[in-house]
Amino acid sequence: MTQAEMRLIEEGWDALVERLGLAEATRFVMLLDRRTGGALQHLRTLWSTPSAGQRRVAIVKGQPLSQFDV
Repeated sequence: MTQAEMRLIEEGWDALVERLGLAEATRFVMLLDRRTGGALQHLRTLWSTPSAGQRRVAIVKGQPLSQFDV
């Protein structure tokens, strides 16, 4: 996967979480890809990067995601 694709996934995930909350965003992604399990792999990859992990902590704490804009 290219860096641009990873960035798009991360931005999309951030948008989903901001709009739906962490639990519902996760549920949404899993529902999209029930057949192949690819969504789970994408989530694992997303959460394995330090920047994504930091964003996750901010989301859980209710902090703005704008602090991670580059």
